Amino acid sequence: MKKKLVLVGAGGFGREVLWQINEHCANEYEVMGFVDNSCDLIGRYVGGMPVLGDDDWLLSYDKEICVAICIANPKIRRGIYNRLKKNSLISFPTIVADGVVFSDTVRFGQGCIICLSTILTVDVALGDFVIVNPNCSIAHDTIIDDFVTLYYNVNIAGNARIHDYAEIGMGVNIIQGMTIGEGAVIGAGAVVVRDIPKNCVAVGVPAASRERERESRSRNRSHERIGKHLNDSDEMMSHFVFMGGVA
Repeated sequence: MKKKLVLVGAGGFGREVLWQINEHCANEYEVMGFVDNSCDLIGRYVGGMPVLGDDDWLLSYDKEICVAICIANPKIRRGIYNRLKKNSLISFPTIVADGVVFSDTVRFGQGCIICLSTILTVDVALGDFVIVNPNCSIAHDTIIDDFVTLYYNVNIAGNARIHDYAEIGMGVNIIQGMTIGEGAVIGAGAVVVRDIPKNCVAVGVPAASRERERESRSRNRSHERIGKHLNDSDEMMSHFVFMGGVA
């Protein structure tokens, strides 16, 4: 019997996850639709699926249901989880697309989304609510903590450690043994050859930290507005251009 699944966030990444499930996980899940706090979307159809309501729709749902949080921003994703976990009937399965290659020594936490054409080799550990976009590779003994986002085409060599809430931009390469600090942001195309401290932004080849005070203030304001699931947010647009990802 298929599990009923609701996708939180009807933006670009949510539509990609819907396609991934329909094409590659259809035997396991029946997608009921989206939940999104954008008033403009509620009651409409996105990707052929209804936008059922906002967070309150899920909080009041009185049957067992699976939920996937399809929000790229780690701290907004955490905020949504903290709200939805108040309903004990909601579970957060890890969704791994058919065709993802991983060994039996890879460990996944709850609520992860692992997209197509990704490779995880041996003794890799992922925490809770990790998002791995398509075409990433994660090598042996790497540990990725909770609420981390890897955008497209990220390559992580062995024995790396990525702490909570980090964002790794499109096409980033991380050499063996490097540590990415909590809340760090690595810009698209960077090559990480030394440890990156927590709560900093690093860009370039090799990756080096730089000040982005304006973006930091913008991100902090956005974190406070958890209910806005990053649909066409002008305030966040520079962030996603910087990361090379989708909302």
